[in-house]
Amino acid sequence: MKPKSNSGGLPLAALAILPNRELAQPLLRAVADGGAFEIAAQTAEYPSLEDLHALLRRIKPEVILLDVSADLERAAGLIEEAAGRTPGVPVIGLDLKNGPDALLRCLRAGASEFLHAPFTCEAQQEAARRIQRQSGNGEPGPGRARLVVFASAKPGSGASILAAHTAIALRKATGTRILLADFDLFGGTARLLFKLAAGPSVTDALRALESTRGNQTAEDWRPRVQATEGLDILPASAAPSPQKPDPARLRALLESARPAYDWLVVDLPSVFDRLSLLLLPDADHAFVISTPELPSLHLTRKAVAMLGLLGLSQDQFHVVVNRSSHDGLSLEAMANILQAPVYASFPNDYLALHQALHAGRPLAECALARAIGSFAHEMAALQPRASNLRN
Repeated sequence: MKPKSNSGGLPLAALAILPNRELAQPLLRAVADGGAFEIAAQTAEYPSLEDLHALLRRIKPEVILLDVSADLERAAGLIEEAAGRTPGVPVIGLDLKNGPDALLRCLRAGASEFLHAPFTCEAQQEAARRIQRQSGNGEPGPGRARLVVFASAKPGSGASILAAHTAIALRKATGTRILLADFDLFGGTARLLFKLAAGPSVTDALRALESTRGNQTAEDWRPRVQATEGLDILPASAAPSPQKPDPARLRALLESARPAYDWLVVDLPSVFDRLSLLLLPDADHAFVISTPELPSLHLTRKAVAMLGLLGLSQDQFHVVVNRSSHDGLSLEAMANILQAPVYASFPNDYLALHQALHAGRPLAECALARAIGSFAHEMAALQPRASNLRN
């Protein structure tokens, strides 16, 4: 059973991956005596990447204790995957000896710490405290942006419109720093919505990330974005590459933006895309967009079922119905089809949208703009899910 999350004190809830029994036995004895970590779950083999994701969603550990002695390269791959999440999960590499090769390989892969036998209490506690300082004890607060993601079950359902205008509404509601990122790299429309000229894009930001280290500030991000309507916007490239970036790199990009912003609003590709499946569990607020048409509702129902199989409960994401109308299906009827509650609905307002798109400006005062404004106000009033800042 996962121990209760602490509020700044030790022990830290840990997922222990310990395939080498020769290391596992002394490590577990040392952990029991050290007071720095409490084992929330343990596995005696290296998990697949899919199984690792499921463990992190289910356990929500504050740290991973990872034996690297059994297979250094395989362990390094798990470190990279865990560290590349948004937010990253701190990993402590474990070895029987203080070998420089293993130490360097772990740190290059993204490990936060490296411990070796005999795993003294002092070494454990120092490592745990450093992790706490780096993560700000995992508590939400200034400099730790909330992540909001939108993904359609059926392309063309309006996720991009809702993401963009929710970002604008959050800016009006909170007056805080907001980044709108267009991660729908082939179908994103941020450039169209805001009539953005040629300028920085997701591709450029990824290149910049590779050449920088450490915490990123607002000044670091200023040349990477385009500013309009009080937002910083990171659009997809005007001419997308035929190859998609590694989702782990996009996760790392979002993680680097967290200290510079208060809210990250991300327009994702279809919910069935691998990038969306990896980022939805990491979000503080995740929305799957449907429309009232039956094909969209049935695809959304499939998406709800799939996310459940992947370990996401229905309090980790919400279904939103776009373009609803009074003469169509009721929200109750749609919920029955979806087998999930409808969290919010937005009215169909083609004329207002057409006028906004033609002008390259946000929606003028209309029913749709008011609905999105209320949606953003409610979101801003919610407490962020602290567990997601550590999962």
